[in-house]
Amino acid sequence: MDSLTHIVLGAVVGEAAVGKKMGNKALVYGAIAGSLPDFDVFVARFFDPVDALFVHRGFSHSLFLLVILAPLAAYAVKHFSHNPRLTMLNWLALIGLPWLSHILVDIFNTYGTAILEPFSHARISFDSVPIVDIFILLVLAAAVVVILLAKRKNVLRKMAAWASLSLTIAYFGTSAIIKTCVDGETRKSLMAKGATYTRIHSTPLPLTNLIWMVVVEDSSGYTISQKNLINGKTTHKAYLARNEGLLKGCENNNNMGKLLNFTRGFYTVEKSSNEHLKIYDLRFSSLAGVYPQAFVFMFEVNCNDGKLLDHPAHPSRGIIPRNVKNLWNSLWQS
Repeated sequence: MDSLTHIVLGAVVGEAAVGKKMGNKALVYGAIAGSLPDFDVFVARFFDPVDALFVHRGFSHSLFLLVILAPLAAYAVKHFSHNPRLTMLNWLALIGLPWLSHILVDIFNTYGTAILEPFSHARISFDSVPIVDIFILLVLAAAVVVILLAKRKNVLRKMAAWASLSLTIAYFGTSAIIKTCVDGETRKSLMAKGATYTRIHSTPLPLTNLIWMVVVEDSSGYTISQKNLINGKTTHKAYLARNEGLLKGCENNNNMGKLLNFTRGFYTVEKSSNEHLKIYDLRFSSLAGVYPQAFVFMFEVNCNDGKLLDHPAHPSRGIIPRNVKNLWNSLWQS
């Protein structure tokens, strides 16, 4: 999820854990603890750009690191805080639960989260919630506002925290069910048409869970469409050839192999005017209207050495007023 969502989620979890004993300070500690895994973005700067793609949401997001560091952090904070109201178990809950919440919600995004490191390099992703989801953000932010305005012993604090967390859990669970339905309906439609395909990738557009990008892979490329859950319509957007032939001569390049592994095989290749290659990762859609430019990740690569010449250090998801307006209008088209 985006940084702001992790902050407000961590704050609400902190309140639910020890808010009655600690008051608004629980929000602060929870927000910090809930943001800790994403400090890997600073570590990634010291790596080769291709390797940095795997540093983010890698070991920093593992359950192993959480189990090792959360108790140590809780002990250190308890030692320096001198707060007799909080036991070691309270501090562990305040540090560990927001941290855990960060890891758990991230696996619902498309990027993939290596929660099993160092025992497995597999990246888990349910692809059912956009990295920026306005509904979840507003629900949790509203809860934080209520908690801040209410006094420490006011029952509204507890109600706001648990209601928002319950709604968040239900939302994430529902998103996984929706994805299963979208994939199932897509397969059913393809079978009815007698179309051949190899894989399907579906994920919601930024901000909402009501419009989904669906990528259907065949032997030579990908059909890109968007499915509106409100009116049930599927709109064809583009067909993109994979163009893997442009990668000829790059097969033995280690960096190129890593880059294609990052895309999980959902990519299209273009040759730029300067003979470099542009590789688009088809798993991430922005709100921009035209594919392949609407894909969040585009890598410009020198095929000779696999060096990234241009890469999205801060990828844009096209969340600008014009695109948001178009998204809103498309939701209600008949």
